[in-house]
Amino acid sequence: MKPDLELMNDEDSGVREEVARRIAVEHLPKMMNDKDWYVRWEVAKRIGNEHLPKMMNDEDSGVREEVARRIAVEHLPKMMNDKDHWVRWEVAKRIGNEHLPKMMNDENYYIRLEVAERIGVEHLPKMMKDEESGVRYEVAKRIDPKFLGEMFGLDFHPEYQMGLIKVLAEREDLKNEY
Repeated sequence: MKPDLELMNDEDSGVREEVARRIAVEHLPKMMNDKDWYVRWEVAKRIGNEHLPKMMNDEDSGVREEVARRIAVEHLPKMMNDKDHWVRWEVAKRIGNEHLPKMMNDENYYIRLEVAERIGVEHLPKMMKDEESGVRYEVAKRIDPKFLGEMFGLDFHPEYQMGLIKVLAEREDLKNEY
């Protein structure tokens, strides 16, 4: 037996963590349920994609975050409502556009910002009321400036697109009006 395989169940978690970094990938499934999160995290970074769905509900958010970075896209909808915002952020960065509307009202700013950068333009008007100016700014960058000018009754000239974007991002009276 190879030394790494012999040490896979060592009592010291640091030893097991090192084994998870070095062991042949085909042996990693034997370590998926290790009692220490950082060992499971090392496993999640290297294990084959066919095993990642079994790790989607790991008790540690760092493990789930790594899973969200690597798992096949078709599994991501199951992770959209994860209790940890960093996991949801990883999901928002990779999930298909058809699922992004379900995430546009997420409680976390970074997730809404990611959604505003990626969502289909037909959904952007719904995000113009976001409480965070950074999200509104991203929306404004993606919406046709003529539409914005008409919507807010502002004089529009193509040269002033950045000014219009700043107006949308900064004006408090626009925050809840539309």
